[in-house]
Amino acid sequence: MDALTVYFAFAMAHVTKLKSDFKEDGDGGEGIVTTVIIIAAFAAAAIVITAILITKAKDTANNVKTQ
Repeated sequence: MDALTVYFAFAMAHVTKLKSDFKEDGDGGEGIVTTVIIIAAFAAAAIVITAILITKAKDTANNVKTQ
């Protein structure tokens, strides 16, 4: 067997185990929803921080006296 076949077999076994664990937990995807909401909040915060930094940089650049 080549490495790709072994990797694929390992990945399929892992996915099968995750599916069985998910069925046993029965959380209904609540953990995924929470994770997505948290990641979205961090992304929004990053966008706001970037906008603030860009505004401050532009203001500073406009206030620089040249000759």
